[in-house]
Amino acid sequence: MDLSEPAFELSREAASEFAALVDYYREYRDCQDLYSEVDKLDIYDGLQQRIEVLRELGVSLSHGQRKVVIRMGSGMPMDATVLYVVAFRLGHECSQIVTPKAARIG
Repeated sequence: MDLSEPAFELSREAASEFAALVDYYREYRDCQDLYSEVDKLDIYDGLQQRIEVLRELGVSLSHGQRKVVIRMGSGMPMDATVLYVVAFRLGHECSQIVTPKAARIG
């Protein structure tokens, strides 16, 4: 599970690149067990290239993660890890990302 958003208004080009990075990461996350170890190296290179393009566009990324317990209806709770990725204006990054302890999905 991930939550990815910019902390400032991105230019159209930067917004498109950030969206592409998030999409690329989510596709990898959802199918990572299907990739060979060699293919994973190409994926990592692709992620790094997108990060470098964002940097050239004046965007820096910060991330954090939190272990959570998800409860759906009356079913059994499930453990999960949430990845938070926040796009900041280059040079204006926060030293911490504050995340909620509880949230509703849907």
